[in-house]
Amino acid sequence: MQQADDFPAYIGIFVVGHLLAPVVIAMISGGISAWLTLAIILPVAIIMLLAMLQPVKGAVIGFLWWHGIGAFTQERRPPVDMS
Repeated sequence: MQQADDFPAYIGIFVVGHLLAPVVIAMISGGISAWLTLAIILPVAIIMLLAMLQPVKGAVIGFLWWHGIGAFTQERRPPVDMS
């Protein structure tokens, strides 16, 4: 099993925060109370984060594999000398 540590969670929080920030601003400036906004946005944010956590982890592991970072360095073939 490969490790991606906390980076997928950081990416997920970053993306969900950027997707929901305009919604929160629109809700509060539209006259909805802060408590109702929190009651609506918090479950939506948790569901969005949990839904995207596994695909983001797969993307991070794929990125690490593609670039040969971490434990993947031993899986790479040695470069071929073209001379």
